[in-house]
Amino acid sequence: MADEVVLQVESALNTLLSVTEKSGNLRKDLKRDIDDSVSTLTSIFVNLKNSAEEYMAEITQLESEAKKLKEELQEGGTVMLPARLPPSMDGIGGTPATSMKQVLTSSGCTKKIYSDVTRASIEKGYKLMVKSKSNQSPETVKNVLKTNINQTEMKIGIKTLKSLKDGRVLY
Repeated sequence: MADEVVLQVESALNTLLSVTEKSGNLRKDLKRDIDDSVSTLTSIFVNLKNSAEEYMAEITQLESEAKKLKEELQEGGTVMLPARLPPSMDGIGGTPATSMKQVLTSSGCTKKIYSDVTRASIEKGYKLMVKSKSNQSPETVKNVLKTNINQTEMKIGIKTLKSLKDGRVLY
Protein backbone atom coordinates (compact mmCIF):
# COMPACT_ATOMS: atom_id res chain seq x y z
CA MET A 1 0.00 0.00 0.00
CA ALA A 2 2.84 2.40 0.83
CA ASP A 3 4.45 1.70 -2.54
CA GLU A 4 1.19 2.59 -4.28
CA VAL A 5 1.06 5.94 -2.48
CA VAL A 6 4.67 6.69 -3.45
CA LEU A 7 3.92 5.89 -7.08
CA GLN A 8 0.77 8.03 -7.08
CA VAL A 9 2.55 11.06 -5.62
CA GLU A 10 5.47 10.75 -8.03
CA SER A 11 3.05 10.36 -10.93
CA ALA A 12 1.08 13.46 -9.94
CA LEU A 13 4.24 15.57 -9.62
CA ASN A 14 5.57 14.33 -12.97
CA THR A 15 2.22 15.14 -14.59
CA LEU A 16 2.44 18.71 -13.29
CA LEU A 17 5.94 19.11 -14.71
CA SER A 18 4.97 17.68 -18.11
CA VAL A 19 1.90 19.95 -18.34
CA THR A 20 4.01 23.03 -17.64
CA GLU A 21 6.55 22.00 -20.29
CA LYS A 22 3.89 21.31 -22.95
CA SER A 23 1.89 24.43 -22.29
CA GLY A 24 2.93 27.23 -24.62
CA ASN A 25 0.56 29.85 -23.23
CA LEU A 26 1.99 29.79 -19.69
CA ARG A 27 4.25 32.67 -18.66
CA LYS A 28 7.87 31.90 -17.81
CA ASP A 29 7.56 33.14 -14.22
CA LEU A 30 4.55 30.84 -13.62
CA LYS A 31 6.46 27.87 -15.07
CA ARG A 32 9.38 28.67 -12.76
CA ASP A 33 7.04 28.89 -9.76
CA ILE A 34 5.47 25.53 -10.61
CA ASP A 35 8.92 23.93 -11.03
CA ASP A 36 10.06 25.33 -7.66
CA SER A 37 6.89 24.13 -5.94
CA VAL A 38 7.20 20.65 -7.41
CA SER A 39 10.84 20.39 -6.33
CA THR A 40 9.94 21.57 -2.82
CA LEU A 41 7.12 19.02 -2.61
CA THR A 42 9.42 16.21 -3.76
CA SER A 43 12.07 17.09 -1.17
CA ILE A 44 9.42 17.22 1.59
CA PHE A 45 7.99 13.91 0.44
CA VAL A 46 11.46 12.28 0.44
CA ASN A 47 12.13 13.59 3.96
CA LEU A 48 8.78 12.24 5.19
CA LYS A 49 9.47 8.88 3.59
CA ASN A 50 12.93 8.67 5.19
CA SER A 51 11.65 9.61 8.65
CA ALA A 52 8.83 7.06 8.35
CA GLU A 53 11.37 4.36 7.46
CA GLU A 54 13.51 5.33 10.49
CA TYR A 55 10.48 5.12 12.79
CA MET A 56 9.49 1.76 11.38
CA ALA A 57 13.02 0.44 11.93
CA GLU A 58 12.95 1.67 15.53
CA ILE A 59 9.55 0.10 16.09
CA THR A 60 10.68 -3.28 14.76
CA GLN A 61 13.80 -3.11 16.97
CA LEU A 62 11.70 -2.37 20.07
CA GLU A 63 9.25 -5.14 19.18
CA SER A 64 12.10 -7.65 18.88
CA GLU A 65 13.50 -6.54 22.28
CA ALA A 66 10.06 -6.92 23.85
CA LYS A 67 9.70 -10.37 22.31
CA LYS A 68 13.08 -11.43 23.75
CA LEU A 69 12.09 -10.19 27.21
CA LYS A 70 8.78 -12.07 27.05
CA GLU A 71 10.61 -15.27 26.08
CA GLU A 72 13.02 -14.85 29.00
CA LEU A 73 10.12 -14.37 31.40
CA GLN A 74 8.32 -17.44 30.09
CA GLU A 75 11.48 -19.55 30.47
CA GLY A 76 11.57 -18.64 34.15
CA GLY A 77 14.55 -16.33 33.98
CA THR A 78 14.72 -13.06 35.79
CA VAL A 79 14.79 -9.82 33.91
CA MET A 80 16.57 -6.87 35.47
CA LEU A 81 14.72 -3.64 34.80
CA PRO A 82 15.94 -0.28 36.09
CA ALA A 83 14.27 0.68 39.37
CA ARG A 84 12.15 3.79 39.27
CA LEU A 85 11.48 5.95 42.28
CA PRO A 86 8.28 7.95 42.54
CA PRO A 87 8.79 11.68 41.95
CA SER A 88 9.74 13.86 44.87
CA MET A 89 7.47 16.50 46.37
CA ASP A 90 9.95 19.32 45.81
CA GLY A 91 10.75 18.35 42.21
CA ILE A 92 14.49 18.16 42.88
CA GLY A 93 14.71 14.40 43.12
CA GLY A 94 15.41 14.10 46.82
CA THR A 95 13.16 12.15 49.14
CA PRO A 96 10.37 10.21 47.41
CA ALA A 97 6.82 11.49 47.76
CA THR A 98 5.58 8.35 49.50
CA SER A 99 7.74 8.81 52.60
CA MET A 100 7.45 12.59 52.90
CA LYS A 101 4.82 14.28 55.01
CA GLN A 102 5.76 17.94 54.94
CA VAL A 103 8.28 20.02 53.06
CA LEU A 104 10.25 22.91 54.45
CA THR A 105 10.23 25.91 52.17
CA SER A 106 13.07 28.37 51.82
CA SER A 107 11.42 30.66 54.37
CA GLY A 108 11.53 27.89 56.99
CA CYS A 109 7.77 27.42 57.44
CA THR A 110 6.22 24.03 56.74
CA LYS A 111 4.02 23.56 53.72
CA LYS A 112 0.93 21.39 54.10
CA ILE A 113 0.21 18.50 51.80
CA TYR A 114 -2.88 18.77 49.59
CA SER A 115 -4.60 15.81 51.24
CA ASP A 116 -4.14 17.34 54.70
CA VAL A 117 -5.60 20.65 53.57
CA THR A 118 -8.67 19.08 51.97
CA ARG A 119 -9.27 16.85 54.99
CA ALA A 120 -9.40 19.81 57.41
CA SER A 121 -12.80 21.21 58.31
CA ILE A 122 -13.59 24.76 57.29
CA GLU A 123 -15.31 27.19 59.61
CA LYS A 124 -18.17 28.99 57.95
CA GLY A 125 -18.46 32.65 58.78
CA TYR A 126 -21.68 34.50 58.19
CA LYS A 127 -22.09 38.24 57.86
CA LEU A 128 -25.17 40.17 58.83
CA MET A 129 -26.00 43.74 57.86
CA VAL A 130 -28.18 45.66 60.30
CA LYS A 131 -29.91 48.96 59.53
CA SER A 132 -31.91 51.09 61.95
CA LYS A 133 -35.58 51.78 61.11
CA SER A 134 -35.50 55.06 63.01
CA ASN A 135 -32.32 56.32 61.26
CA GLN A 136 -30.07 56.04 64.30
CA SER A 137 -26.32 56.48 63.89
CA PRO A 138 -24.19 53.36 63.33
CA GLU A 139 -22.53 53.92 66.74
CA THR A 140 -25.84 53.66 68.61
CA VAL A 141 -26.78 50.57 66.59
CA LYS A 142 -23.46 49.00 67.64
CA ASN A 143 -24.14 49.75 71.30
CA VAL A 144 -27.66 48.31 71.10
CA LEU A 145 -26.33 45.11 69.47
CA LYS A 146 -23.61 44.69 72.08
CA THR A 147 -25.97 45.16 75.01
CA ASN A 148 -29.01 43.22 73.78
CA ILE A 149 -27.33 40.14 72.24
CA ASN A 150 -25.97 37.42 74.52
CA GLN A 151 -23.30 35.67 72.41
CA THR A 152 -22.82 32.67 74.68
CA GLU A 153 -26.53 31.92 74.90
CA MET A 154 -26.99 32.11 71.13
CA LYS A 155 -23.67 30.26 70.53
CA ILE A 156 -22.34 32.90 68.16
CA GLY A 157 -19.13 34.86 68.09
CA ILE A 158 -19.00 38.46 67.08
CA LYS A 159 -15.55 39.29 65.81
CA THR A 160 -16.10 42.82 64.54
CA LEU A 161 -18.77 45.41 64.09
CA LYS A 162 -18.09 47.64 61.13
CA SER A 163 -19.89 50.87 60.28
CA LEU A 164 -20.77 51.29 56.61
CA LYS A 165 -21.16 54.61 54.78
CA ASP A 166 -24.90 54.28 54.27
CA GLY A 167 -25.63 53.92 58.02
CA ARG A 168 -25.74 50.12 58.17
CA VAL A 169 -23.62 48.00 60.51
CA LEU A 170 -21.81 44.91 59.29
CA TYR A 171 -22.17 42.30 62.02
